[in-house]
Amino acid sequence: MNKWDWVNGHGAVRQEATEGIVSTGYTLNELGRAGLIEPQRAADFRAQTGLADFAWRVFWPGAAGEGDRHAEAMARARGFVLFMHGWDGSQAIWEQIPALVCAANPQLVALAADVNGFSGSPFADELPPVEACDPAANMAAIERWLELLGLRSSPRATSRLRIITLVGHSMSGAALFYLDEARWRPHEVGRLAVAPALLVNDGLRKSFYKALGVGIWAGSTTDALGWLKTRLAPSIVEMLIGAASRAVKDEHARIFNTTPKGVLAQTFFAMGKIPRQVKPHLWRHFHVVLGHKDRLVGVKPMLDLLEELGFASDQVRVVLGDHYHFSVSNESRRLHLRNRGTLIKEILSLHEACARRMA
Repeated sequence: MNKWDWVNGHGAVRQEATEGIVSTGYTLNELGRAGLIEPQRAADFRAQTGLADFAWRVFWPGAAGEGDRHAEAMARARGFVLFMHGWDGSQAIWEQIPALVCAANPQLVALAADVNGFSGSPFADELPPVEACDPAANMAAIERWLELLGLRSSPRATSRLRIITLVGHSMSGAALFYLDEARWRPHEVGRLAVAPALLVNDGLRKSFYKALGVGIWAGSTTDALGWLKTRLAPSIVEMLIGAASRAVKDEHARIFNTTPKGVLAQTFFAMGKIPRQVKPHLWRHFHVVLGHKDRLVGVKPMLDLLEELGFASDQVRVVLGDHYHFSVSNESRRLHLRNRGTLIKEILSLHEACARRMA
């Protein structure tokens, strides 16, 4: 049986709000129990990443109830688009965007993963080491997972090469800067960093991230500071999320309440610490989208950093909106609805640019 023929109870095939797009949920451990992933390879993944499991959802064009078409969609896909969420989030924060990408280009299959200790991809330890929580470790885990699933073209393949487009928000946007490019063909991968929390030269925000990370952990271990984890931290998160949809805000609240505070603390602290250097070079097929009112990622420090790293003007876009400038609420509909369309066009454009160069 092909692993993509299997539909688990965690996320049965269902019709998406986007007409003609269906999706399936998977977890690494459930695939292992079904005999669809070698136990040793799954164990190696868990040991290398520190994660106890890994969860994701796949989106592809089809009809509800036609689970057998999933394997066909995976086999004929000309490329995959992988969505990676930010801190205290899950794959659900992308809402309809993965499905809309598949609707716009039926040759693409989209995957939205839970990453870095959140939702269906928890760490094995409730207080993981910072080195396992930082953006570089997040990226390394994603690369190992892609290899585990065999989504990349074979090293021996010379035709119908598949393009992988990585879309990362906030914490995962920062992770994209740590991709191990030496392991990829020159035009095999595209990257879109959405409001990346790469705070290398933003001293003020680095201090804030580290302080709140320490505060979340202190509040979880000290009764006297219990108010910080139950009131202050969620209030700060709500404020910084800004004009995102109610569904996104509710998802953040759910994740905050169900994630070990040690994981919340270490992953937030790690973004401020950023111990791993990012060096200037040619950032092929890499675009960045920033929001002009983003309070978590400063536009001016980020633009200065991108200039220092060697990005060109046509690789960077600033849109009107905040940290969740792609999430549409009643409050943000005028600006964010257009931004969502812009994001989808950027994703499709990156895929097409890679495909042209790979041809």
